Amino acid sequence: MTYRELFAVTDLLNDIREGQEIKINHNTRVDLAEVENYFKNLITDIDKKKVKSKDPVMFYRLAIEVNK
Repeated sequence: MTYRELFAVTDLLNDIREGQEIKINHNTRVDLAEVENYFKNLITDIDKKKVKSKDPVMFYRLAIEVNK
């Protein structure tokens, strides 16, 4: 996930939480689609590992790509 995608999702979630009008432009849509795929893949991975693992808790780390 890139910093730009993280920023777009954070901004969107904040608008939803505050009950504000959701502002999505063309660039945001692209970012949100990639973030949605990221989280869908994460959920799929968790579901696969839940079946195989006897551990009561699983930990995941979110990787964020930041260009300097």
